Amino acid sequence: MPTVRTTIQPHVELEVGDAEYLDLKRQGLLVEDAPPPATPVPAAAPAKTPTTGAKSKES
Repeated sequence: MPTVRTTIQPHVELEVGDAEYLDLKRQGLLVEDAPPPATPVPAAAPAKTPTTGAKSKES
C-alpha cells in the first residue's frame, strides 16, 4: 500500500490502496515529495547586427 500526502492535508501521511492512489493522482490531489528539477533555459543568442561594409547592387 503506497503512503501518500494529499494537497488537502499535506501534513498527514495516508496509506491508500492502488486504485485509490491512481484516482488521487489522476485528480491532481497528491503532493510530490520532491519538485521536478528545473529544466535550464538556453541563453538567447545575441542579435546579429547588419554590417554596413557590403552594399547591395540596386539600380
